[in-house]
Amino acid sequence: MEMDWLSERQLAGPVLDALTASICVVDHSGVIVAVNEAWRHFSKDNGGKDAFLGENYLDACRRATGEGADAAHCFGQNVEDVLSGRCERFETEYPCHSPDKRRWFLARVTKLRTGEAASTNDATRVAVISHQEITTRKLLECDLKKLAETDELTGLKNRRKFLASADILLEQLKREGVPASMFIIDLDHFKSINDTHGHAAGDDALRHVAEQFDRAIRRSDVLARIGGEEFAVLLPNTDEWGAIMVAERVRASVADSIVDTRVGKLNLTASIGVTTFWKDDRSPDAALGRADAALYLAKDGGRNRVRTSTRGLWSPVAG
Repeated sequence: MEMDWLSERQLAGPVLDALTASICVVDHSGVIVAVNEAWRHFSKDNGGKDAFLGENYLDACRRATGEGADAAHCFGQNVEDVLSGRCERFETEYPCHSPDKRRWFLARVTKLRTGEAASTNDATRVAVISHQEITTRKLLECDLKKLAETDELTGLKNRRKFLASADILLEQLKREGVPASMFIIDLDHFKSINDTHGHAAGDDALRHVAEQFDRAIRRSDVLARIGGEEFAVLLPNTDEWGAIMVAERVRASVADSIVDTRVGKLNLTASIGVTTFWKDDRSPDAALGRADAALYLAKDGGRNRVRTSTRGLWSPVAG
């Protein structure tokens, strides 16, 4: 037998209380008129008096300040759009981090349909707002993304992430004229370490130089391992001479250090090829090609040195 409207209303409260999402109902002006048990717990944990009942949800969104304020303002506008009938529903994912915990929520706004839905009276224009915590899923997504972008051995960014970051710098150069550079680092005679001491010692050496590189570059630079013993660095807002100075610091950091491996101490050096991005580069591969050519000049010039490429001129920089 079909339930009558009274029975549905009597059932609505227990059903809402059984849901894990925090749910509130707002009237046509945005005032919170009803909440479920999860919302009451949420408001208690966040200092809300009387579960925020009687408070205006839209005003709270408008008053938001600090980090996340823009998102709150936008969400409030979307609630208004649903209440006014400009759209039937809206949903978005948003972060809500605390000092000691990272949290994400899925927020949904849905126009509430009642038996009086055909009426145009303001009293019947209400909306249901739900906030479902999705932290577990978001943390898993973050972990998977990190795995997809990270070199497993060194913990540095991998080639895929490097090229994606390079794409952004190239577009910024074309759009705003902001300079950017890159250089490729190759460890000299690295194959002999693997051949003589084994791959475990080679892995120790790679981890060691990764730490040295990371200390030598600037905070804004992007360091990645793009091949076996090959690394690369992106330098935002940096011209060729700026890149040369960072590259020289990187080269010296390896040459002046001693690698402590499981088979003993080793000395390493690195050769580096530097280039800048050009506005007519079709992709980062063009800059990589120039940096790679400069790297081979460094190798041919005796290794343990920096070489750079400029348009129409190969300019050696002694290491």
